[in-house]
Amino acid sequence: MTRPVRVLLAGALTAAVLTAAGPARADTEPIVWGDCPPGTATGERCGTIGAPLDHARPAGPRIRVGVSKVAATGTKAEYRGILAVNFGGPGAAAVGSMAALAGGLPERLRRAYDLIGFDLRGRGTSTRVECTDPETFGRAPRPDPAMPGSRAAHLAATRAFADGCRRSAGELLPHLTTRDIARDLDLVRAAFGAERLSILGYSYGSYLGAVYGQLFPNRVYRMLLDSLVDPTEVWYGTGFLQARGFDARRHDWAAWTAARADRFHLGDTGTAVLATWDRLRGELAAHPAGGVFGGVELDQYTLGKLYTDRDWASMSGPLADYASGDPAALIAGRKPATPDEVNFESVMQTVTCADAPAPADESVFERDMAVLRARHGALGAAIASPGACLYLQSNTAPPTRIDGAGLPGVLLVQSVGDPATPYDGALRMHAALPSSRLLTVRGNGNHGHYLVDGPCVDDRGTAYLVDGALPATDVECTEPAQTDPDPRRSAVVHPHR
Repeated sequence: MTRPVRVLLAGALTAAVLTAAGPARADTEPIVWGDCPPGTATGERCGTIGAPLDHARPAGPRIRVGVSKVAATGTKAEYRGILAVNFGGPGAAAVGSMAALAGGLPERLRRAYDLIGFDLRGRGTSTRVECTDPETFGRAPRPDPAMPGSRAAHLAATRAFADGCRRSAGELLPHLTTRDIARDLDLVRAAFGAERLSILGYSYGSYLGAVYGQLFPNRVYRMLLDSLVDPTEVWYGTGFLQARGFDARRHDWAAWTAARADRFHLGDTGTAVLATWDRLRGELAAHPAGGVFGGVELDQYTLGKLYTDRDWASMSGPLADYASGDPAALIAGRKPATPDEVNFESVMQTVTCADAPAPADESVFERDMAVLRARHGALGAAIASPGACLYLQSNTAPPTRIDGAGLPGVLLVQSVGDPATPYDGALRMHAALPSSRLLTVRGNGNHGHYLVDGPCVDDRGTAYLVDGALPATDVECTEPAQTDPDPRRSAVVHPHR
């Protein structure tokens, strides 16, 4: 998802129809097969295809888009075609992850689909954008833009990042919209010789799926979108929804931690735990632990852990250690930045900057940080802080309007308490896709459910993808929080985290 400081019965198609190439596209190139990224599990084949830099000029300059495939294991009668997977971001890499994903899938799904990974333009094995270097990106402690004395340093770093984006990939920047990425995905479909494709999209992948369906509704077979982006708030307005969502989840975490006061000793009521968090943040802001873990690092750390209640114990434990005088666990969390992390952040920033206009006035961010700090504390201010889009307005076209015209049935999955893609936004995605059914998850506030939470979601999702069994009406599942989860299941949805 974007800057967290910153998803009917479908008619059965025969295997022959699913793999028929249909009319050839002039801009379609064959896959050039090559090596997979280091660490790729056995069974995944990787390569690239060519794509226009500018889809409005298909005969112009070309870029490369990374792809991969893990073949279906079933019979011809069981085959349902290709399933393209996007794990979110924008910027989660997929090439090199499909074989690992296959190991956690239901057998019926593995037998039915070729799993297709593709890396967004700018990311991974595609033509890349690198806005900075790991040493600069990982420098800590970071200045706090909500504090007047640190604001200039934060803005200088943000401007330097934006300048680096222009140096790295200036010609690519205006063509990093989700529309461009969706058109790349259609070239991926054609390169694999499929008339239609199915999509499994998490978080940002839900928006990519919706945009693809808007542009190419007759090329969608089945589409499961999990943890849903609000298509009416792309992207600046999303931060206001997230600020409220993360604040609510912080209260949930505090109540959970208070119920285990004998283990964590951070407070015996939710209010007391929140007061302890605020106190610890003030201490870290004034005196960063180990000289590297300050207030902004605590904001980032907390936001990351609130995506799923499976991470709550791993947040409360290090905070409890720090509160008792041992900062080692927090300091250990500040590992050196990697080139992959730099590439991820570069794509996240440049795609969101290209997708839709954002404020280009520092005073707007200053105002919004103050408003969200008053409403939602330090995390609210962190989410409203200026990112690269303040200096990197590469495309002023409005985002794609989603109305779902012509789409077959779509299955949507969403938790009521998801902080990164809040439920109100999911309802707007549901309204924008008239052929969709919404599976609402109660009992936890996690981000990402299919293949993670349990049989109520998994069985319905698999029945839809394999059999086309879309629920006749919206449905609900209750999946209790899993604070001691099976790590094999947790790794399926977010292999990039």
